[in-house]
Amino acid sequence: MASLCFPKQLAGGGSAMRIPTNGLALALSLGLFSVSASATVISATEIASGYGGGLTFTATGGELGTKTEHGVTAAGVGVAGDSGTNEIGLRESLTASSSSGFVLGGFSLAFLYDGPEFGDVEEVARITATFLDGSSSVAVLKNVYLNPGDDFLTLTVDGVSGLSPLGASTAVFGSPGTVDVGAIFGKNLIGSLTFDALYSNTCGAGKCNNQSDFSILQIISVPEPASFALFLLGLGGLLSVRRRC
Repeated sequence: MASLCFPKQLAGGGSAMRIPTNGLALALSLGLFSVSASATVISATEIASGYGGGLTFTATGGELGTKTEHGVTAAGVGVAGDSGTNEIGLRESLTASSSSGFVLGGFSLAFLYDGPEFGDVEEVARITATFLDGSSSVAVLKNVYLNPGDDFLTLTVDGVSGLSPLGASTAVFGSPGTVDVGAIFGKNLIGSLTFDALYSNTCGAGKCNNQSDFSILQIISVPEPASFALFLLGLGGLLSVRRRC
């Protein structure tokens, strides 16, 4: 491999150009950092296409599809299965996967599109992360609507409750109630992340005829730790070349 260093003096006594390897290292490191350190927001449209942000998306119980409700188009992505509404309902699931693993930075879900009028007053979403080391973790998110305007939320991870989503909005006519959830699985490398719906025991004022269906608005993936390790390794190599010159 050609050296990045040049001699200080030429044979004829003139000065040779010296490549500033420290500047080169800095420029390359900043470039690598800007690419590696930024989170990737994967939209509903990308998820519905089956690929986005380096992740592959598959569905069980039907086909992937974007949600349209009361004139709101591409409001989320789900599964066109039993209900045919492109939400993730009972007996349906949506899975994001990566053979090299990814870190979950967060995700956003849409619950209900008109409060309890549809009879599904308590939505229950389950999110299962299977890590590259073979272990797994399960989060359960419940969104309760007993009356229009309600936005009661509970989140548990591996049975531990009291965790709070980052933010939520109330479902109104023509618009979903949404919830933003952060990095609930920490910095663990995830091989597959599966979203499915669970039955609820609460009917409230509803008829319990369409329980637990939701759509995914977006998934946020962040660089996995190996990217930073490679970055530091490359930076260290460039700086060591500088020291030898």
